[in-house]
Amino acid sequence: MRVIPPIKAIIYFEAAARLQSFKLAAEELCVTPSAVSHQINTLEDFIEQKLFQRHNRSITLTNAGLRYFSRTTIILNELEQATTDLGISKNQKLTIAIPPTLLNKWLLPLINIRQLSQQGISLNFIDTLETLDFSKENIDIAIRYGLEPPEHHEYDVLFKEKMVAVCTPDYIPSSKVKLTEQLLSEITLIETTNRLIQWDLVLHNMKIKPNKNQSKVFFQNSIQAIEAACNGLGIAFVNRILVQKQLNDGTLVERLNIVYINDKMPTYYLVCPQENKNNPSTTLLYNSILQLSKIK
Repeated sequence: MRVIPPIKAIIYFEAAARLQSFKLAAEELCVTPSAVSHQINTLEDFIEQKLFQRHNRSITLTNAGLRYFSRTTIILNELEQATTDLGISKNQKLTIAIPPTLLNKWLLPLINIRQLSQQGISLNFIDTLETLDFSKENIDIAIRYGLEPPEHHEYDVLFKEKMVAVCTPDYIPSSKVKLTEQLLSEITLIETTNRLIQWDLVLHNMKIKPNKNQSKVFFQNSIQAIEAACNGLGIAFVNRILVQKQLNDGTLVERLNIVYINDKMPTYYLVCPQENKNNPSTTLLYNSILQLSKIK
């Protein structure tokens, strides 16, 4: 049979030993000092050793107390971590459905996870372009991509899509050039199948006849398309906000003068049902994401 003391007594002992005070431990645990003293007496009776020396206005750990404190602290930390690893946390876990590339290239580099954690919020990301049902999928907030605003839910516009043609500086050595049929025959177009505006629409819009044997490479998401462009495979047509870092550091450059004119441009919408906003944590996270869209 295992010899395990009452877990409540261990928790009270750890707090008192760490804070060197029954009073401060009581304040942290939201109990009375006498309750702390009672639990520690229970623990001392169980292990048949004194853990504290009681003085008039203070306490100190005995040698046994010091040894016990060092071991129980490790055990409690391990127990807390094991519980957290299962997805259980003191923080409120909020779920965000977001397009994969926007999560990877925009939200994660900007959002302050530590600050949100300090405000009692932990985040669960679902990276998807699908329009998931808020109630069925237990989603708190979604960022949706499309030509039309979401129906039946309140939303704010994060930003409209601003597309740019990017490649490595040496892929097309000269500065911005005009896209022509001759140039098309010399380059590879990197396509992203999940984007609403891609090379086929660009060429049609600019009245440029596609090359019959045009060199192309296709990817499902912009993450891979951007990576392919960074590796010199060709020219990708992507949302500027997703490659701003690479444009700033010179990994990628704009080499083509692309003018795409359309009445409707794809847009990222921040969406949250009104009933979800009744939760103050959800409203706080929603406003935090909205503020990030204003960062230039």
